[in-house]
Amino acid sequence: MLYEPTTLATVARLIGETLEKDYGIDPVPAFAQCNIDTGKFSRPGARVPLSKMTKLWDTCVFITNDQQFGMKVGARAEPSDYYVLGHAWLASATLLGGLERLCRYAHVLSTAIAKVEVRIQDDMVVFVEAPHDPTIVVHRTADEAGIVSFFGLCERIKRQPVRPLKVELVFPPETARGYLDEFLQCPVTYGNSEEKFYFSREEFEEPLPGSIPDVLDSTSRIAERYLESLDKSKVASEVRQLLVQMLPSGKTDQDTVANRLYRSTSTLQRQLTAEGTNYRDILESTRRGLAEHYLKDGEYSQAEIAFMIGFSDQSNFARAFKRWTGLSPGQFQKAA
Repeated sequence: MLYEPTTLATVARLIGETLEKDYGIDPVPAFAQCNIDTGKFSRPGARVPLSKMTKLWDTCVFITNDQQFGMKVGARAEPSDYYVLGHAWLASATLLGGLERLCRYAHVLSTAIAKVEVRIQDDMVVFVEAPHDPTIVVHRTADEAGIVSFFGLCERIKRQPVRPLKVELVFPPETARGYLDEFLQCPVTYGNSEEKFYFSREEFEEPLPGSIPDVLDSTSRIAERYLESLDKSKVASEVRQLLVQMLPSGKTDQDTVANRLYRSTSTLQRQLTAEGTNYRDILESTRRGLAEHYLKDGEYSQAEIAFMIGFSDQSNFARAFKRWTGLSPGQFQKAA
């Protein structure tokens, strides 16, 4: 099976606490419906698959009938809920240093998080999240929870309110939500290719009172080891990311992929076997994931999708999709 992104189990726990304390709703049925093991909540560093978390967010928005549910979850988050990342954040010397640490260890929180980076533009610090995998879609409610919790982290170590100068979000303009703009207290634009938060460089480079260099070094080492423990499907992930780029060309044989990854074919086979998978399964699951994403998106015709995922014609794609899902592409799209 292809490696599935995961999220810290503490996020699911926060969702349950929000249901219970803010809405008076017992969270146990929601966890059971999403097949989430609540026993993980007491184990440091435990994780929950992204598919279960997505279902949990959907379930909670439905049963609360509140689009602002994610905002309330984010407001409940504490640094300790971020596991070792939270402790490293608390020991940072500046907000900029904390932001750089967040970029480095973002996958401690969730391996579904896209590429994140810090850019310096004159007198501004820009925190950027750029999409890198079209098959991984972060839930809108989860994203809003992340935004609120991020500013909570900033204010915890700054010990005063922190707000951006301006924000660019990827959500379509027609889905703009006034409560999010009100929270950010700055100009917000929608429909951008990257999510960007602009801050005052002076504010983010100002020394913080709670910096502890020794703690920072220790937590950084622990975070590095933890990230390594998550990377049990490193080679499979590399193959999958490369296939996303190569599929439209149709040149996706194993020898070509191995060569692009600077390995012999036999070495690639051996490494994938050690990770409990094989090249054919990764190719199939990548094609299926992309096909389902493109069909749900509705931006492309079936012929275009067939080409984009490496099929020579639409009929071959249709037969493969029926084998994967039991539905024709048209039936799947209609149901989605």
